[in-house]
Amino acid sequence: MISKSGRYWSTGITVTYSQLAERINDEPYGGWHAALEYTDDGFANNDPDTGQVSTEGTLHTRYPVRNAKIRSGLSVAVDTLLADAKRLGIEFIGTSAYPEPWLYYNGDGESAEHPPPTGWRETLAAEAERIGFRSYATPVK
Repeated sequence: MISKSGRYWSTGITVTYSQLAERINDEPYGGWHAALEYTDDGFANNDPDTGQVSTEGTLHTRYPVRNAKIRSGLSVAVDTLLADAKRLGIEFIGTSAYPEPWLYYNGDGESAEHPPPTGWRETLAAEAERIGFRSYATPVK
């Protein structure tokens, strides 16, 4: 079911660093993936008799985004998701503990499959501050 109110929401964006986004002149360049999961406002709705069935989805960058000449790949990937979420009517909300949405790292930085780059907590904290989100190293206000 499409949300009756048209409201879809997400609690944040998850990013993952890839050591090889692409090669330019045989030089490897790293880059960032960004993804968000969203759901409709029908939390816990599952009534097939009335057609009230909650839906959810995922929006993500197709490829890792390397740094551009004047912007970081992380900022480009995050800004792309923010713009698409806005066009699709997906709101970002906080949790009960924090009013801001979160900028997460895949596996909280502990996954052997997706190791974060050096300084990732500070990098995410700076990016989160830029977009008005929270992250791991964001100081409590």
